[in-house]
Amino acid sequence: MKDPFTGKDIIIIGAGIGGLSTGILLLLLGYRVTIVEKNRKPGGLMRSYLRRGVDCPVGVHYVGALGPSEPLGKMFRVLGISVEDLFYPMGSAGVVDRYLFDDFVFDLPVGMDAYERNLRQACPAQGAALDILMKSLREISGQMMDSSFFLSQTDPFKNIDLLRPMGELLDDLQVSARLRAVLAVPCQLIGVELDECPVIFHHMVAAGYLFSSWRLKEDGGKMADIFAQRFTALGGELILNSAVRKINLSSRKVKGISLEAGDELFADAVVAAIHPKTMLGLLDQGALRNSLRERILTLEETKGVIAVQAGVDAAMHGELDYNIYRLHHDERGGITDGIFYQIRKSNVSETNLLSIIARSLYRDWNRWESTVSGRRGADYEEKKLAIGQDLLKKAEEVFGPLKNAEILDVFTPLTLRDYVNCPEGSCYGVLRSARQLLKIASLNNLSVEGLCLAGQNAIAPGVMGSILGSFNAVRLLIGTRRFNGGLSRLL
Repeated sequence: MKDPFTGKDIIIIGAGIGGLSTGILLLLLGYRVTIVEKNRKPGGLMRSYLRRGVDCPVGVHYVGALGPSEPLGKMFRVLGISVEDLFYPMGSAGVVDRYLFDDFVFDLPVGMDAYERNLRQACPAQGAALDILMKSLREISGQMMDSSFFLSQTDPFKNIDLLRPMGELLDDLQVSARLRAVLAVPCQLIGVELDECPVIFHHMVAAGYLFSSWRLKEDGGKMADIFAQRFTALGGELILNSAVRKINLSSRKVKGISLEAGDELFADAVVAAIHPKTMLGLLDQGALRNSLRERILTLEETKGVIAVQAGVDAAMHGELDYNIYRLHHDERGGITDGIFYQIRKSNVSETNLLSIIARSLYRDWNRWESTVSGRRGADYEEKKLAIGQDLLKKAEEVFGPLKNAEILDVFTPLTLRDYVNCPEGSCYGVLRSARQLLKIASLNNLSVEGLCLAGQNAIAPGVMGSILGSFNAVRLLIGTRRFNGGLSRLL
């Protein structure tokens, strides 16, 4: 979109963290905003759910950079969302993540200096490479600490050297397999392989958690509700349980939307806080240039996950103040397999929650592709339960025998596909690989006046990426001058 749109009425499709953040920003800037959400409750992947009385997370397991002087903390302040009401800091013992490899253990600590120290201790022969890598990482983290990171820049990724694959950089530096394996983990957190992950995304993820790492004090439902309450308190209208059928245009200019129920809503602009392929399905065939339409249709997705929520005996398995990654790497240092573990207190006094997340390919569930959640049949339930039991057994290799372990729920890529309308059930959206960056960049100019994307598909995945994408969407929609002038006073 080359020029800022004119008008005051804006509709946002999707009430996840991206849609709600975009709505809050637009309301703060004086626009009239309506958010339309297909689900019965707002929040998207923020929102948790109950199984046998235990609250289970979907997408928010921990968050980085929420300190008051840190990028996400500053963005929360602009939005008017209290960090302290929702989160508490991790790493009281100096460890945020523990990487368990077959041949060594690496602790991701709190703080950049401690991280460098741990890297040098784990890889003492890699001093020259680490000098270069840490200098680059510190430069990016410094840029992220400046408010221009999310306020005044039209593109935070201008340096072409930062767009090269992280794996290519490590090849040039001739790093060891051990160092390569450790540095590969941040790429795993956004669903991109090290050999394809742009340096900028690797550094953003790593720096975000090194600034500070946080967990929810309660549950994702509270986080979702606080964002939604902030939106409505500012005067926004939230329409739930209403799927959008079509985005209406006239002469390549947004006119509004049509709902599946038959209602039509007028708007001067529409923000699609949804997957770009889902957005494409809401437009007429000729609404976008054929070349752009083809680029969107051929976007690759990040790989899916399967998640197990299990209750364990709280007295025997206390809450861990850090996360555990059980990882395997090849001779070169590439991650071949990995499982995420988190043990947290639950809302049930005698039970703690063990969350397990592992990779699961969408094609592994092709048999049930045409089904919907809750109606997939006994074979599907048996398959996902069998995988869940296998993952629970593997967890005992890390934690020892799990007392009173009980699987509460297992969700697959199909679950996520149906819940958030992501075509292949990926919790990270489109693949942010170096070879796909040009396609992704084209999403910032949809060639339709008053139409843009928001959330994790606009800039980057994760909570910080999603909210950063919302700032970017509002800037594109209303223009940098109006955007900066309206929001800089809130810092």
